[in-house]
Amino acid sequence: VTVAAHIGLCVGAILQYGTPEQKRRYLPRLCRGEALGAFALTEATAGSDAVACRSRADAEAEGFVLSGTKLWVLNGGRAELFVTFAQTQVLREGSQADRLTGFLIERGPGLTSGAEESKLGVRGASTTALYLHDLKVPRSQILGALGNGQKVAMETLSRGRLLFGAACLGSARELLRLSVQHATSRRQFGRLLSTLGMIKDKIARQAVDLYALESALYLTSGLLDARWHRGGETDCSLEAAICKVMASETLDRAARTALQIAAGCGFRTDYPYERMLRDSHAHLLFPGTNEVLRCYIALTGMHGPSEQLDKLADAIKYPLRGYGVVVESLFEKVRHATYGRAQILHHHPRLKKEAVFIEDTVEQLAREVDRVLRRHGRVISEMQYVQRRVADVVIDLYAMCATVSRASAALTARDARYARGAIGMPEAVGQLDDGERELRLCMGFCSKAAARIREALARFAANDDELMKAIADDCSLGRPYPLDAVL
Repeated sequence: VTVAAHIGLCVGAILQYGTPEQKRRYLPRLCRGEALGAFALTEATAGSDAVACRSRADAEAEGFVLSGTKLWVLNGGRAELFVTFAQTQVLREGSQADRLTGFLIERGPGLTSGAEESKLGVRGASTTALYLHDLKVPRSQILGALGNGQKVAMETLSRGRLLFGAACLGSARELLRLSVQHATSRRQFGRLLSTLGMIKDKIARQAVDLYALESALYLTSGLLDARWHRGGETDCSLEAAICKVMASETLDRAARTALQIAAGCGFRTDYPYERMLRDSHAHLLFPGTNEVLRCYIALTGMHGPSEQLDKLADAIKYPLRGYGVVVESLFEKVRHATYGRAQILHHHPRLKKEAVFIEDTVEQLAREVDRVLRRHGRVISEMQYVQRRVADVVIDLYAMCATVSRASAALTARDARYARGAIGMPEAVGQLDDGERELRLCMGFCSKAAARIREALARFAANDDELMKAIADDCSLGRPYPLDAVL
């Protein structure tokens, strides 16, 4: 977490938005480890809603004077350089308006770190408040353009989500190793735990989730690199949001599963399970809670249609255009016509069933999005039950595309080896080769994902959303639980 905040958030922001002079001044020291960086955005009134930031940067002759308080600053007690944000007055449409601006500030007079936070997990990472009191900052320390801080913050966090997702991947991989190690060494009722059906199911689910997460992360990172090297648009914010939600929830499930397999040992502090369970929960919250990211995934994909409700039939032609399903490195094309079938090319013949399911689901999701937009119109921004279903389907679709592509590549390479007569050692001794193992992992994940997608799509039409909202309102407006007095 310390390294991810330093490299992914602080260094990443300077690399993308810093001036040549800022890069020359800071990047060598940061990359050599001579100085630690931090990213300070969150405030008491501005968590996921960064625009609500109340810190101010008032202009003066030589620059700005910053005042405000930042919370939950990773590396806050140790960093020497901070990327931070404050409201500044800028000219918009002939009048002055508050807009967020990014700044590079160094530790010194006017900047004070608070005490280390006592946290549930990730206790090894410094997390403090940051107090800015009449901190003088020259204009040369603006990061990005004046008034452009929201873009700097959001795009930096988007890239950072891939790094934190990769950290989740590494932890989930270690948890699978610990689960298998315990299950293949612990005996109960005269047999190994690894021979019991329920334990097999837990380990298998960990493995298929890990394969899907790894595939999605590699796909998104490769897509970002490819766009970067082509010098074109590098925005992968939707794909990164999908990966962050997948990664944090995969790690959370893996931590709970591993602890359950370890049973009593998992509950003891001298084993790693309870710490990994506590640490895993941090990724559900930062950077960006999964609830907010689900809204972002759903609403970004429906943004175009919701702005053109009078031409909805035309605007809905490409409901998934923003979700990253259309990826050159995955398939040659994913083509969409009006409610037509998407055509996914270059899948291996043994994965035809999975590819057809993806095509059919894209078509069905387009119909459901059309229906809910016709029903709710511009109020769709308030329909979070609907947003969650759309996001869940899209996340699983993206992961299915990534796994089908990766397994297809492995099977195609294996087929080419067979065609050359180059059968490897695993096949010679009767073991599964890597291509066959990837096929099983892909099919296992797609089977589980397809079941979740079918359930989510069915609940677009038949659900208890209004009932659950009414129950929540009852708890908020009256006693949280009406039978307290009886008990």
